[in-house]
Parts: sequence; structure tokens; C-alpha cells
Amino acid sequence: MKADNMIPPDQFIAELEKLRAEHRKEFPFRRDVGKTKQEEGEAKRKNHLGGSDNHRFEGERYLNCTDKSVRRKQLRKLVDEGGLTTFGGKVPSHPMLDRLGSREFGLTEEEIHRLEKADPLPEKLIVRGWWVNLNRTQHWAVAIGSGMVVEGEKKVNPEHEQKEIEEMKKDYSAMGVKNIGNAVWFRAEHAGVDIDHADFNEAVVKRFVDTPKLREAMRQAFILRLQNQGF
Repeated sequence: MKADNMIPPDQFIAELEKLRAEHRKEFPFRRDVGKTKQEEGEAKRKNHLGGSDNHRFEGERYLNCTDKSVRRKQLRKLVDEGGLTTFGGKVPSHPMLDRLGSREFGLTEEEIHRLEKADPLPEKLIVRGWWVNLNRTQHWAVAIGSGMVVEGEKKVNPEHEQKEIEEMKKDYSAMGVKNIGNAVWFRAEHAGVDIDHADFNEAVVKRFVDTPKLREAMRQAFILRLQNQGF
């Protein structure tokens, strides 16, 4: 039952986006520049520690969803994340795209596999634990809606995202990276598909985050997800 004093769904989305805008004033996304190829490789080794949690949280959302139409769309999202190659398409899974990019900076498949099976850094373990737990235990609409934070970045400022990808290509070319396409594929794929995912997340919030309790949970999830970016 909706409370009479609740703001309309579109206004609630605007409220969440205002939280993002205020946060980004103090903590703007900045791409590291001036790295050598070796330094970029070391950053990627650090990123691979503990493996990807992508399928874990997307799967939790699918398992918990009780609305058939949303569950079907979440399944499609799992296909996007898990790789269109499974069904005859040309795009591998997002974790595989990440690995392909890392190999352009000197990492071998064996090294990546070893890193992914190792423990993540303590701070990353804390953030991942919170993140997977949120998607496992919160109402499924809040869990799906929390995807607005990362995926929504590409929607609110697509020109900035495309500019950064072009700058990455130039930087990587100057480093002597041979396959620029593989090196930026992970970022480029997200720049496109994440906009569709952000629209899906917003639609779920508008329709199903419809009580004061759920909206407060959504606010808290949105703020915490903003704050843990970069770990």
C-alpha cells in the first residue's frame, strides 16, 4: 500500500540522481593517466585478485525476483553479463573481456587464473561481502535498483564515457599495446549495454520500490554503493 505522502516515482529517481551529482562533486571519476604499460599491468593484477563477483550478484537478483516479467528481463541481463557466445553471439562474458584486456599488458591466462583463485585485498573483501549480501538479502527490487549506481554512470554522461575510451586507445597505442580493441573491449562493451541495463534498473525502482521502507532501503543502498566505488 503506497503512502499518500510519497513523491512520484520519477521524482524519486531524480532524488537518487541528485545524490550521485553531489557525491561526484567531491569524488569525480578520474582515469589514471601517465602510466607505463608495466604500471597498467600491475593495476590489472591487483584488480584480478579474488576473481569477479559479477555473476554472483546478478544471479542473486534473478533467484530472488518474484515478478515473472522482471525475472525474464533479469535473465536476459544474465545473458549479457555471462556472454552472448554461449548462444552463438560474438561477445564473451564480461569477466572474459576483462581477462582479454589484461593479456594485452603482459598477464598470461595462467597468471590471471592464479590471481582469481587467490584472496582479494582485505578492503575489497569487505566491500564485496557487503555487496553480495545486499543482493542476497534485500528486497529484489532494491537489489536490482542498486545497479543504477554503476550502470547509470554511463547513462547520465555518455559523452564523457566515449571520450575516455578514445583517450584510453591513444594512451595504450603510445604504450605499444598491440591489440587496442581487446584492451578497451571491456570498457567499450559496458559503455553500450550498461545504458540498457540502467533503464531496466530505473523501471524496476519506479514500479516496485513503492513503500517508504523500500525507498529508504534504496537510498541507503544507492549511497553506500556510491561510496564503495574504486575498491
